[in-house]
Amino acid sequence: MAREMDAGEVGDLGAAVRELGGEARELAGRLSESLQLERRMEETPLVVLGVAAAAGFLLGGGLWPVLRPLVKAAARTALSPANVLALGAALGAMRAAGNREPAPAAAPTPATH
Repeated sequence: MAREMDAGEVGDLGAAVRELGGEARELAGRLSESLQLERRMEETPLVVLGVAAAAGFLLGGGLWPVLRPLVKAAARTALSPANVLALGAALGAMRAAGNREPAPAAAPTPATH
């Protein structure tokens, strides 16, 4: 059951969110200092832009939304009963061929002409 929050609880929640926001800004500032982002942006802005774009691409899901239907279709095809039987037969043939002794070399046939 959901209950309503009183004014004191809302105020406490707001204060906690503001404190968390302040800590996040402080952490971002320390990270920026340790990575020397300002200097790197001046020296190699395209590299920093490329890293930021790559990080955003990966955090945004990357190619997975595009590749997911292809991966699912490939898995369905590979695991179809006919393909599983074919793979089993191929593995059995490879195992049988590996257990056999090599056949002796055939003797050369004499020329008839």
